Amino acid sequence: MKKRVFRAFLISGLILMIIWQFVRADNYYGMANDYLQYGAGARSLAMGGAYVALADEASGPYWNPGALTQIDEHQFISMYAPFLEETSYNFISYVHPLGRLGTLGISDVLLHSGGYEEVDKYLGPTGSKQTSIYKNAVIISYANRVCKDISVGASLKLLHERVMKYSGNGQGIDLGILYQPLDGVNIGLALQNVLQPKVTLRDDPDVYDINLKAGLAVKTFSDRLALTADINKLVDEKAYFCAGIEVAPWEKPTSSLKRVDLRAGFNHVQSFTCGIGLKIKFFSVDYAFNSHDMGNLHKFALTFSWGNIYKAGVSPILKAENVYGLDALTNELEFSTNIPSITVKKWTLEIKDESKEVLRTFSGETRPPEIIRWDVCDEMGRPAKKGDYSYKFTVVYKNDREWVDQGEIKLQSFSQEETPVEMRVNGEELIKSGE
Repeated sequence: MKKRVFRAFLISGLILMIIWQFVRADNYYGMANDYLQYGAGARSLAMGGAYVALADEASGPYWNPGALTQIDEHQFISMYAPFLEETSYNFISYVHPLGRLGTLGISDVLLHSGGYEEVDKYLGPTGSKQTSIYKNAVIISYANRVCKDISVGASLKLLHERVMKYSGNGQGIDLGILYQPLDGVNIGLALQNVLQPKVTLRDDPDVYDINLKAGLAVKTFSDRLALTADINKLVDEKAYFCAGIEVAPWEKPTSSLKRVDLRAGFNHVQSFTCGIGLKIKFFSVDYAFNSHDMGNLHKFALTFSWGNIYKAGVSPILKAENVYGLDALTNELEFSTNIPSITVKKWTLEIKDESKEVLRTFSGETRPPEIIRWDVCDEMGRPAKKGDYSYKFTVVYKNDREWVDQGEIKLQSFSQEETPVEMRVNGEELIKSGE
């Protein structure tokens, strides 16, 4: 397995180097659907927009609806990107996991550009007040797993455009697939505008062209390194390529600042992108930067995450924090479990000693009991000695999703030296121990 992951990692690196050799592609902007080519989410844009196979957070509906099944928690993202010449680009999205029923997402893409003056083609400027261009797309997405390694999804796009005094509406459909052949390896495919939107502002309709996207993503070193590469092919245009990298040099789960990510990439016009991400408790702050012929562009995004539907927990019932007092005769340590209402495939509770050797294991192939009782003995029935122990609780659900909870316990004995005992006969002290 490790060799296969390393091989996939090596192949992705070669892909990145090959892509670097490709010449600049034609500019995709200036077409009817140009605003839907800008991207969504500061994380993905900092990685050059190579996100079709990764897409594991709330901007996923934009990139690949099939990748939504990777999201196990409720997520909301909001991105603001000030462009040039009184133009701004905004994106918001909410993803709602439904367990075995799949994952639902709703997103909104908005481009607003102001400061325009209406001009008559015969008379010139009309002298009317300044007006604006407004383009909006509401995206409703759904995805589910068809088997262990493959997920499929679809998006319905509801479009509205207003240019000067003219406006129009249209509808379109996108399809997406995510294939996960190995742990840490994703292959994504998205086909946008399978049902081509047609928006009529005045005379002839603007038709949104079909766009094919394919990508590879590799995550390794405990998800602290990610490499991505995408190829995009719009009908009647040259293919363009993009690639990105994400590195987490700092990660500390116990602190308020849980993780720092550094990102870089390049896109089809061979302009470099970069950015940074900060994960702070239940939300993340992301920033992306890229240079442009007309100036520098900045994107800012804020993501909130809560309520992981697979979150399972176990906690020892102790009188003192992380400390269990050993009795001289019998002991019984209880673990309280908290499991969501999702069908469980199997579970294990491992208890390890100071040397990280497994002392005792509990397991089952149905839902674990509310209380797991440990007699504080090893597998052979020998009592455990005082010291530091750790436990690891793993739950695997019917759809093969896995949740792990772990912690530490200190076993402590109370001997006579630690607990003074006094004995008296007729009011006179005979024995006094523990001093």
